[in-house]
Amino acid sequence: MTDKLFGGHYPLLKGALHACALRQEAIAHNLANVNTPGYRRLDVPFEEFLRAAQQPSLRATHPRHFALPPARLASLQAVPDANAPMRPDGNTVDIDHEMAQLAENQIRFHSLSQLVSGRYQSLKLVITGGGR
Repeated sequence: MTDKLFGGHYPLLKGALHACALRQEAIAHNLANVNTPGYRRLDVPFEEFLRAAQQPSLRATHPRHFALPPARLASLQAVPDANAPMRPDGNTVDIDHEMAQLAENQIRFHSLSQLVSGRYQSLKLVITGGGR
């Protein structure tokens, strides 16, 4: 139902908001463990999720074919960042990098939530008849 109201973009927006929330949790864990020896920073591959979600989906060319589902949110999770530089104590958290990631993630989440909110406002305007 919501897919039709949002023009097919709702699942992508919902997934992107979910990815931002997961990344926020990962950043919070990283910041909480900035001084924990041996801690590996976590990251959520948000960009990979969007890239996969934008790939054209395969279509069934015959009524008996099964359509492949789009990228699943269940596969999106926080994973250790293998490319992060390690400090002498084995920790891979860089406070400056985390704060930059936090700011970027907040901007992304705000932008996405504004898109969803704007669509709801448009629907509300249509439903109420534009204030007539």
